[in-house]
Amino acid sequence: MIYAQHFSAEEFRDWADDMSPRLVTMLDVLRFKLGSPIAVSASEYALGRNLGRGKMSEHNVDEWGEVLAVDCFISGVYNRAQVEAVVYEATGIGFTGIGVYSDTTNNQGEEQVMFHLGVRPNELMGSPATWGRISGKYTSLIAAVQSLKAG
Repeated sequence: MIYAQHFSAEEFRDWADDMSPRLVTMLDVLRFKLGSPIAVSASEYALGRNLGRGKMSEHNVDEWGEVLAVDCFISGVYNRAQVEAVVYEATGIGFTGIGVYSDTTNNQGEEQVMFHLGVRPNELMGSPATWGRISGKYTSLIAAVQSLKAG
């Protein structure tokens, strides 16, 4: 794993050596810009996965040769305005895959928005692939954000 100011190798668990340097650097920049800790989801699927060739998930190490995405929680981010601010910053930094999940609980078991942040090479910086999830159903990022309480 490359050096990161705000993350340790332990946070990336067994996938630390497989993390994309670009992803870790961009997460570090996002953490700095937001001024809030970013916690990797405790889910076993939050980082890398071995899904075999041809499965285009950014988590699929078999396809990309490295982990290109992380599912995470950002401290203090619970409402629509806060989520919009994170999406704005993540887009500006150049993440190329941004997902907003309004139906998740954080690592402490509290309801909180989860983000998928990725660096897929088949999308352009500034024009990321986006999506959302509400009550277990995938939808647009805008619908997921609008499902949150205003703030």
